[in-house]
Amino acid sequence: MQVQPPDPAVARIAYAHAQLAAKQLAQSSFGPALESMATALELAPGVAAFWSQFSELIRYFNFRHPVDPRLRRLLARALEHPAVDPGNLVRPITSIALSQPPREVLKEPLLLRMLEDVVARDVSLERLLAAERRAALSRVFDGPGLPLAVLAAIAHQCWNTEYLYDETDEETREVERLRAALESGEKAKPQWFAVYAAYRPLHTLDGAERIASQLAATPLASLARRQILEPLEERRLRESIASLGGDEGRVSAAVRAQYESNPYPRWLRTQSSFTPGLLPEILRELYPGADLAGVPDRAPRILVAGCGTGQNSIATAQRFRDSSLLAVDLSLASLAYAKRKTLELGLRNIEYRQADVLALGSLPERFALIECSGVLHHLEDPLAGWQVLVTLLEPAGLMRIGLYSELGRRHVARARELIAAEGCDATPAGIRRLRAAIVARGDDELLAKIAALG
Repeated sequence: MQVQPPDPAVARIAYAHAQLAAKQLAQSSFGPALESMATALELAPGVAAFWSQFSELIRYFNFRHPVDPRLRRLLARALEHPAVDPGNLVRPITSIALSQPPREVLKEPLLLRMLEDVVARDVSLERLLAAERRAALSRVFDGPGLPLAVLAAIAHQCWNTEYLYDETDEETREVERLRAALESGEKAKPQWFAVYAAYRPLHTLDGAERIASQLAATPLASLARRQILEPLEERRLRESIASLGGDEGRVSAAVRAQYESNPYPRWLRTQSSFTPGLLPEILRELYPGADLAGVPDRAPRILVAGCGTGQNSIATAQRFRDSSLLAVDLSLASLAYAKRKTLELGLRNIEYRQADVLALGSLPERFALIECSGVLHHLEDPLAGWQVLVTLLEPAGLMRIGLYSELGRRHVARARELIAAEGCDATPAGIRRLRAAIVARGDDELLAKIAALG
């Protein structure tokens, strides 16, 4: 249903409340800012920018159950709004759920919906979900257990986290027993599929496409889509992504192998509603004192070097009006994920290619903007990669570069020390063992930061 624009007088009042909320947030007056933002949304719920502003504000809040029904309604709408990054809703919704008695946590509808679309980075919630998953597996053949909607939410979260929850040897045996039952031709109950999906992807089962059809009319339809149909679509899309060729170095080959196995991040929803502008307009907003003479005031051609699974390329394509993008990455698995999400959003201005940054020098075209974040430091010769990118700029073209910081990655260095000490290998079992070791060391500040990152 299309939302009607508010009356101009009402709109002016709503914008005034939104502006007041921004000022109050800048002054750390969080409660009044939330009140002002809620008023703006109630007056003009059709303004996408208000929902984005609401999500950026609400992410700072912890709440206790019961919460004001007004806030509950806003959170429920925010969970579905395309202008909202659902990751911003994890803290407020998780705090509402965990402030309830343990038996009530998984009855919280906001939590169940949120688990479908995010990685819920909360160790207490993780422990609860792992325990409920374990209990569901232990009684999967014995009769009624958790409601199907709850099992589906847990399975979604386990998929989102790439199955990093700790798993005992007994659980591993029971999962194999469940798999055998599902593949035996025995008439399986929907609960069996939900429990299996909380431990292993449904596409790993024989006859996965048939299973997706079987589950299409059940509460597990979204689970089948995410764990079967979307991965199959990505496999098909791999064939449509051309390579720019060129040799890759030893380090690049290792990086590519890592991301072929684990495309990162496997994002589900992100902010997808922007107010687009031309390149000089956006730069003036970001850098009001900068000299922008010569920056072309026209539709820009943009290169995203190292686009991963597409979050950055998609946001960039929406942010710059009339832009066209070439987005490249080493990993075909990542590119297929990015292309699927691009098509899902109906975007037509992004072309994906497989390439090493060092092979981009053969491109005949030049770009008004080059974005390269989290890439150059992975090269054997980062300066050589930088020099290649410089040659691809138009006159007065611009680059946005993101590099890792030694100070900012102290927690990663600490995790690597733990990996060496524990002897964890790069297998699913080794990763789960490492995750359990990290969570068990909650008094280690740096490891606690790793746990909070998911």
